[in-house]
Amino acid sequence: MAKRAITTVIGLPLVIWVVNYGGLPLLLACTALALVGLRELYIAFSQTDKAIHIVGYLFTIGYYVTVFFFGPGYWLLISLTLFIITIQTCLVIFFKRLPLQDCITTVYGFLYVPFLLSFIILVREHELGTYYVWLIFTSSFGCDTFAYLTGRAFGRNKLKGSPSPSKSVEGLIGGTLGAALLGLLYGFFISRFIAADADAVPLIIIHSTVISLIGAIFCIIGDMAASAIKRHTKIKDFGKLFPGHGGVIDRTDGMMIVAPIVYMAMNILIWIGSF
Repeated sequence: MAKRAITTVIGLPLVIWVVNYGGLPLLLACTALALVGLRELYIAFSQTDKAIHIVGYLFTIGYYVTVFFFGPGYWLLISLTLFIITIQTCLVIFFKRLPLQDCITTVYGFLYVPFLLSFIILVREHELGTYYVWLIFTSSFGCDTFAYLTGRAFGRNKLKGSPSPSKSVEGLIGGTLGAALLGLLYGFFISRFIAADADAVPLIIIHSTVISLIGAIFCIIGDMAASAIKRHTKIKDFGKLFPGHGGVIDRTDGMMIVAPIVYMAMNILIWIGSF
């Protein structure tokens, strides 16, 4: 518990500064986390780095540069297409030396870690991303924190047969509602800065609350999916980068699923508002 608290005290101000500043610091931070998280997953599946994994690392760097400078669109599609084509080419050239399983692991690892994490950049670099990006954190960190506190205090009905049998139904409910509450408070706070008129305030609060609620549900899925991988690979944590928390995937498993959800919700709401 002490290690978790110290890591949070040191890391939280840094996260707030990087996300709030955006730009190059956010690009470098997300790229570094993506590379470390990708290696954690590769090691979990393969126990060691394989030569084909280099393709995943190199394309992660290229992909993040593409995301940062060009944003969503056909350049993003091109980079993903080239990645798949490169893996297929390696499978042909090194047919007798390259196991198909290693190719599958390389592709899955890239899509699971770098690709999903990149939506943090896509949300933040949007014209309204300064406000929407924090919903990723109200959903994921809010859900994790309230689920832990509620589970400790009221958890009775354990999720037997799930990837996380120590979690409780009460904890999941508390985490979801807690994240929604944080979203509501954030919407109330931020509406004072972006609302053009008083009539827009309730809508902003509703949007923040609903997005945080939906995000929390997917955060739970992301957390359990990571737990399922750890049980299949028989590891306790993906890494040790964050003392008391584990590795990059241990700390961001829920956030990686929440980020694309917030990105999609943000664009849908903006599209609806344009009519």
